[in-house]
Amino acid sequence: MKITGITIALLVFTLIYTMPTPIQMTGQGKAALAVFAMAFVLWVTQAIPTYASSLVAIVALVFTGGWDQASTLAVFGQDVIWLMLSAFIITAGMEKSGFANRLALFIVSKFGTTAKKALIALGVVNLLLAFVVPSTTARAAMLLPICLMILKVYKAEPGVSNFGKQLMIQEIHFNNISTSGILTATAPQILAVGYILSMAGQDVTWGQWFAASMPIAILTLIASFVIGQLLFKSEVTTPPTTDLDHGQMSLKEQYKALGKISANEIKALVIFALTVFLWATDGKHLQLFGFQISLVMVAVFSAALFFLPYIGILSWKESNIPWDLMIFSCGAYAVGLALDASGAASFLLNSIFERFDLEALSPFALYMIIMFIASFSHLVFTSKNVRVVILLPAIILLANSLGIDPVALALPACFTICDSITLPPHCKPNLIFYSSGYFTVKDQFVYGMLVLFAKWLILGVAYFTWFRVVGIV
Repeated sequence: MKITGITIALLVFTLIYTMPTPIQMTGQGKAALAVFAMAFVLWVTQAIPTYASSLVAIVALVFTGGWDQASTLAVFGQDVIWLMLSAFIITAGMEKSGFANRLALFIVSKFGTTAKKALIALGVVNLLLAFVVPSTTARAAMLLPICLMILKVYKAEPGVSNFGKQLMIQEIHFNNISTSGILTATAPQILAVGYILSMAGQDVTWGQWFAASMPIAILTLIASFVIGQLLFKSEVTTPPTTDLDHGQMSLKEQYKALGKISANEIKALVIFALTVFLWATDGKHLQLFGFQISLVMVAVFSAALFFLPYIGILSWKESNIPWDLMIFSCGAYAVGLALDASGAASFLLNSIFERFDLEALSPFALYMIIMFIASFSHLVFTSKNVRVVILLPAIILLANSLGIDPVALALPACFTICDSITLPPHCKPNLIFYSSGYFTVKDQFVYGMLVLFAKWLILGVAYFTWFRVVGIV
């Protein structure tokens, strides 16, 4: 794969970069697309280490004119990079204190006595958090240390354990797809509803969104669990027991053996609880404090607390920040942002629409094509907001021109806004869980594509069933 991957990557780059520039695409867009395609092949084939491919992509963007140097290097200052940095520090603090281990043992001993039950328990926790924490990124940062400690209980080795692969990627799926069932769980969905109101003249309430989308989300999450079980057959069924002085101990006995909560655990718990509180009350900071604290600043503040004397418990050497994964994230994010900034993503989307004779299609065929484009367009758009701004008005205008109720196409398309589950740079939770090292780009891509195809089929069935019940179609 190393020889083949490098060869294919260079060939794809050369073909795209040297082809005649399409009329509606800029030279910058063509260069950005060539670099993105090359990086994509290198990530999936793992022909070279991911951090090396990201460095190559950063250099290639600048050398080819795909993005300017200042913008490319400024990606290291993006909020997602600082959020990841802070998440590593918070995770290290939780782990050193022992509280993460205590919490993981509690969850596993109560609800995750088998590998399948652990997966289900974490999935349910993720789903419930979507109701109270209106940020996919915040939920990912909250759950990462818990997931890591549960995998440690199961002695799952990063990059080797199938159980570890499924758990981490499934958390990405549950994080994003759970969000699609709750209107207020992410800002782009609220933006989409605003477009439907202003362009189609119909107001979509929280309850209408929930009634229409949550059943789709739940069925997709079930499909994700089943596909994960088939794709990554777990090497463990129950947590391995530990040899201690008194022989083999059960999980409950291990939990009891931890004894009373320590001072360091209390410190970690207070910092973590403060972090969760600030994330959960994101929309009420002005009322509570008189100023707004961003998601990233909450994470940086919490990370700083772990280093402070008397309050924190960490030294810098104990933070264990995986800089190779940070470099990969910078390169991956730069390539994705360059696609947006250069206009290449918009060109690709418009090209797809132009290739179909939409007026000659049946309403159902048109619906399925729109759902497919809406869901899989995240492959070229790294921003959910950008996808909404570009895609949704086009869908509403198309429906009006064909004499179709725009809500029948636009609202189901809104349920795919959070389908960004196939590659690490497509959304921040992907990068956060990818940083654990438990799965590869190829693992996530294959798993994510299969789940999204299943969701596409579920949306097709809903066209004739559930969407008619709730009055969308």
